[in-house]
Amino acid sequence: MEFATKIALLISFVMFIPISAACYFYSRNTQRITAIKRYLEILKIKKIDLFQHQHPKVSLSVAVFFITFLSACFWGLILFGADSGITKTPNYLLGGAFIIALDACKDATQIHQYQSGALLTFNMAFMGAYLWGIQNITRRYSMNDLIPAAYYNIGTRMIYAGILALVFFHFSKSSPDMLSTVLVTTPGTEQTETIASNGTNLLMPIIAFLIGMFPQRGLRWLTLKFSIFSQQQDPTVRELPLEMIEGISMYDRVRLQELGIDSCYDLANMDYIPYLFKSPYTPRTLINWILQAKLCTYFGEQVKDLREHGIQTAWQLKKFDESALKELVKTTSLTEDTLLKVKNQITDDKEIERLMEVQLKLSQYWNKQPDEDEK
Repeated sequence: MEFATKIALLISFVMFIPISAACYFYSRNTQRITAIKRYLEILKIKKIDLFQHQHPKVSLSVAVFFITFLSACFWGLILFGADSGITKTPNYLLGGAFIIALDACKDATQIHQYQSGALLTFNMAFMGAYLWGIQNITRRYSMNDLIPAAYYNIGTRMIYAGILALVFFHFSKSSPDMLSTVLVTTPGTEQTETIASNGTNLLMPIIAFLIGMFPQRGLRWLTLKFSIFSQQQDPTVRELPLEMIEGISMYDRVRLQELGIDSCYDLANMDYIPYLFKSPYTPRTLINWILQAKLCTYFGEQVKDLREHGIQTAWQLKKFDESALKELVKTTSLTEDTLLKVKNQITDDKEIERLMEVQLKLSQYWNKQPDEDEK
């Protein structure tokens, strides 16, 4: 590939980022501000600064420059890394502990091969993170939510995924059997031994790309592989991840985590009005997630039994009378005492009523007149 062609590709891949930010700031941002003003008028809030300082030009420009610079560096490695000689010179980031025992002159070929594989792994992890970032930018552009934090999140994801993929690569070289556990093959068989010896070169680019798309899952696998790094949790404390909420996608989880919401506990106890101004979600969607999270904190994994009977939120359970709860006992694993206890707690929770009242106010776009059905 000619030098001019590589430069053109680098510019085209990188310039998408600042162009998307400029288009958003001068077109879509106005729609978001209009929606916020409508919420303020309905709720009769005179002054609020939660949203006014979210989209200053300086903050957005710095965030865009940060990710543009990173993307230019990474795409430069992809397009020019093989010709730059970076893999021929011993590099502790690419070579790891492998190059310590080798002589730079005698083992130059072996060092080059090892570091070429490491560079390919690093580049594939970046490409996975870049592709995820482009999808995230497109999604948040359409949701009028392309704030500076979105670009910072993508930039740190690129760095995080690349380093994590390199760690995975070095471990796979020092312990080839590790790949057999990834592929769930039968240990001790001839097939496993073949994969362990040749799989690093064939599969690491694919694994690195997936790590770029899902870095948290790669880190989780490594921590489970080495129990010394696994976090010991109190068995009495239930894990309630955001995945338990129906309607929350991978991109939604990332967006909520930007707001400091990492679990159902955080979502169930969030201060609704400030987060409404800081998130792109409609009042109906956000309140539905909060009420689902409240139900999850009460029942944990048993919430699945309630969903099978059409109960998805705490508000729906609140409307069940005592006889209806007794019928639920017959068809679920929940006891009558548990249902009645939770029902009383939900009834005493005045926040649920306020959430439903706010939802009714903010979700109305049509002021229906009483006599419209008669005309």
